[in-house]
Amino acid sequence: MTRPLRSTDPTRIGPYELTGRIGGGGMGDVFLGRSPSGRLAAVKVVRDLLADDPRFRERFRREVAAARSVSGAYTAAVLNADPDAERPWLATAYIDGPSLLSRVADEGSLSTQETRALGAGLAEALRDIHRAGLVHRDLKPGNVLLAADGPRLIDFGIIRAEDGEGLTETGYVLGSAGYMAPEQAAGGEADAAADIYALGAVLTYAATGHGPFGNGPTPGVLLRQASGDRDISGVPEGLRDIMSRCLDTLPAARPTTDSLLELLGENDKDEKRTARTKVLLAASVNTQNAEIATTPTTLMRAEPGKGAKNAKDRKDRNSAKNTPSRRKLLYFGLAGAAVTAFGVGVAKIPHGDAKTTGAETGSTPASGLPTTVSSGSLGGPLKNPLWSHTGVYADFLALSGNTLLVQGTTLTAFDTAAGAQRWTVPTGTYAQLNDGVFPATADTAYETAAAGSELVAVTVANGRQAWSVPGPANWLTRGLVGASADTVVGWSYIDANQPDSDGLWGVDPQTHQLRWQTQIGAVDRVPYYSAGTGLVLLSQPHDSKLTAYSAKTGAQAWTAKDASPATDPAFATDITSHGTSIYWATNRLYAFDANGRALWPVGVTESDGGSFHAVIADGDTVYAASNVTFGSSVIAAYRASDGGPLWRSVWPKSYLDPSLECRLALGGGNLYIADHVTGTLVALDAKTGKTLWQFHDPAAAGANTSWQIVADDNYVFVGYGTTVHGFKAD
Repeated sequence: MTRPLRSTDPTRIGPYELTGRIGGGGMGDVFLGRSPSGRLAAVKVVRDLLADDPRFRERFRREVAAARSVSGAYTAAVLNADPDAERPWLATAYIDGPSLLSRVADEGSLSTQETRALGAGLAEALRDIHRAGLVHRDLKPGNVLLAADGPRLIDFGIIRAEDGEGLTETGYVLGSAGYMAPEQAAGGEADAAADIYALGAVLTYAATGHGPFGNGPTPGVLLRQASGDRDISGVPEGLRDIMSRCLDTLPAARPTTDSLLELLGENDKDEKRTARTKVLLAASVNTQNAEIATTPTTLMRAEPGKGAKNAKDRKDRNSAKNTPSRRKLLYFGLAGAAVTAFGVGVAKIPHGDAKTTGAETGSTPASGLPTTVSSGSLGGPLKNPLWSHTGVYADFLALSGNTLLVQGTTLTAFDTAAGAQRWTVPTGTYAQLNDGVFPATADTAYETAAAGSELVAVTVANGRQAWSVPGPANWLTRGLVGASADTVVGWSYIDANQPDSDGLWGVDPQTHQLRWQTQIGAVDRVPYYSAGTGLVLLSQPHDSKLTAYSAKTGAQAWTAKDASPATDPAFATDITSHGTSIYWATNRLYAFDANGRALWPVGVTESDGGSFHAVIADGDTVYAASNVTFGSSVIAAYRASDGGPLWRSVWPKSYLDPSLECRLALGGGNLYIADHVTGTLVALDAKTGKTLWQFHDPAAAGANTSWQIVADDNYVFVGYGTTVHGFKAD
């Protein structure tokens, strides 16, 4: 359905009078145009961001010329174009029919027969494109129109010559999350096999109502695709094997268009196919190019040198037996936003906080949290531990499967369910460090040696040393920052006599080698390792900035600096991440993408009175603790997509002021808050903020007592002093 033009839209492009807005995407806006003779056209106008790039213009010029050579029955013909205009544009034949996206959204998934007919038509369209020596590169439900005489494949804005230079060589990746092939998302060559992969994803959407990697925000789709978490179980049995072959991670294993036509029923008589295709039309026509909002055309920065240069490179790539790594598939941009991937620069944070936590008032009992649930206020029934241990110093806790690891003067392992001790190592085996974190993966925990600066890998099953690596020479280890299957990050003093001479270093856990070391200067608090983005992040509130380093190389990646900081720096700050989203709690709560581009900020109050000091997140929600100046201490939840507030719970004013360093944990649908000043553990329903239960140990309360907390789907554990408690989540 065509919508009215906006006040900022052009009214004429070239010879075309623009009469309405059809849609838009990452590359530009699409308008309904009318030529002087009255012929309708879909006019796509490139965004200013890309129009200012001379390299893009040159490639756009070549791509327009190449697209003119496609004249198949299942594509929209190119009518006119001007790649040299102030904003380059491309006009194609107007197709009167709904997009596949609209058809499925309005009326549900297609039948097996309809999906076969659609697939055959699109395979013919791709065959015409590939025979012309071209690759479409952005096949998705919003680019498929269902006309009365069969489907049309549209949007040639990023089509490219298969044997010519394309945008990949300039460092950009173009495509749509969940529909672009793995080699394309990784910055490699997108040849004809990439279009086949996209066709398999589109037909999965047609048959099931969702892509093979689900719908939703781009980062989540990309992460599911990177991890191979596809779902084609809903595809009818007669089509499932075809979809599986199209979606093979190895390009050479995917079928050709000719073999697809045979598999989908190329030999059907034309009149039968046309009759079936007409069934695809929606009852109320919804016109072309309404692009799929949840999978926009995405302009992403590729790793340098990843574009294949010639046909031999493409052949070698297709025959390779390895698939792109997860890191190469990280989300590096939002629709149409060109940003520098891991390039040093400043991302200015927008000023103004339209969304606020706000403060609340209310009375509570004179001491302790109320034991009855009160809306909007922390409290709830008291809960006893499932098991407890005393006599073991609990400076750090970590979970590895069903094992709880407790590190203090020694290292001890407990069964999570029963609390039975599995093993312990002699006192003095490992260093007793007060800084950093205690990282553990599925089968390995990481410590530092009691003497020297060695990193030690400990086997979780038995507590024995698996391997060790010396840290940087002459550096004094402060602690560890984090670990994953790809890297272990450490933190040191470069000069013990210079407290501000901090350094980071990284070890490869596969080769057991020190990979890099980097001097970082002064640090306001423990660095944070984000495995999902491959970054080490430093909170620097005194300079109103967040700095990121590559955990792979140690090179500085980017700096995000607040262009309008609060008057005073935050007393306490925190960093967390989920997938490729990063969250920084300081005087405001900020969300960033993996490139340091600010997505949104929220404030504690409209007047910025107060600060955030703890944050944790899952895929949909960000949870933060904040203190309101001259007001309440608040636990609040925000939408991860845009920072919109979801709920808030308030500490009673009569209760002892909770710490600026309370700790948060998530597990089993619960949000846990451990506050050492008040000696309290509170469990909330993460969706609603409703208090489920609480544990209170006033004897362990105090500013000098450190509380540690970890959780999984079934249990939550706290440790302080020489005590460890385990609790059931429910």
